[in-house]
This record gives sequence, structure tokens and C-alpha cells, in this order.
Amino acid sequence: MIASLRHFAEEDLPLRTELLRDDKFQANLTDFATLSDTEALTASQRRTIEEEHDVKRIFSVLGTKGQVVGFVWLTSLDWRSQTCELSIAVLPRYRGAYGLAAIAAALRYIHDELNMETVINQVLAHNTMLQSQALLDSRHTVTCAYDSFTVGEWRTALFWADTREEYHATKIEFEKRRAERRDRIMAKVGAP
Repeated sequence: MIASLRHFAEEDLPLRTELLRDDKFQANLTDFATLSDTEALTASQRRTIEEEHDVKRIFSVLGTKGQVVGFVWLTSLDWRSQTCELSIAVLPRYRGAYGLAAIAAALRYIHDELNMETVINQVLAHNTMLQSQALLDSRHTVTCAYDSFTVGEWRTALFWADTREEYHATKIEFEKRRAERRDRIMAKVGAP
């Protein structure tokens, strides 16, 4: 599955506002939208589009037919240090199909287009929608108990950083595994 990014636009406001109110989004990222009416949520997102590109950016994730399948956003943009935080949310009807593709598109853009050196990752410990519990356990370097309070529960956050060098090494390893899998399949079916 391949996904691409484009800048978040005015026409995306209703769709992202709907996503901010999704139960799984609120449990796994933040539930600030429960305390805001639609007008306030729309105004906040519009402010990001119009005024806040130096510290925060939102991108719409497009599926194979050009449809919006989710959103990624960069916060804590530090241009001098070349660091940022990455967040991702996929619309409910596309979950399971586009999450990893959205991450890949976002990381490619962050490192290759925006020239960011380090991406700070934060995932609430119970959120295994895009990463297995084993992967979360092995990757995080900082645990912050009581970091967030979402949908009536205190949540532990896990943090880690990925560098541009690690991103490119992971990408090369992924392509190698993909080629090996392709070759095994082709050998089994007898294709040239």
C-alpha cells in the first residue's frame, strides 16, 4: 500500500474534526476535542494552516485513489536543531490498510524534504494500533507514567528518537527483506 502527503487544507477541516472526535483517537492520542465545540476545533486547525507553520504542520495522507485516509502532523518543530515530533491518525474506515504507509510517507518527507535530523516519537503505552507491544517495549527509551489523561484514565507515554541515519538504514533493510520475499515467491511459482 502506498500513500502520499499533501499540505492540510481548508477542505480537510470537517474530516479531521470528525477524526478528533473518534473514540479510538481520543483513547490513543488525546481527548482534547471532547472539551471543544466544532467551531473552536475548526478555528484551531485553521490557525495552524494560516499562522503556525514555523512550529507545527499538518498533512493529509492520500490513498492510492487520491482520497484522504488520515493525517500526520509535526509539532515542536525546531528548525535549528532539526528535530520534531510526529503524530499520525488514520480514519476509521482505512485503519489496518494505510497506517504503515502513512508513517513511511511522513518519515520520507520529514527527513528528505524538511531536512529534519531527529524525529521524537511518543506513543501511549496501551496504543498498539500501528506497532506491536513487543516493538513498543523494545524501542522506547523513556517511560513517563501519568503523562496523559484520556477518556477518564491516566496513560503512560513511551518516548524514543529516530535519526535520519536510522531511518535510511531501516529503509534499506526493509527493501532487502522485501526483495528476498519477492524472490522466494517467484521461485515457488516458477516465474522468471
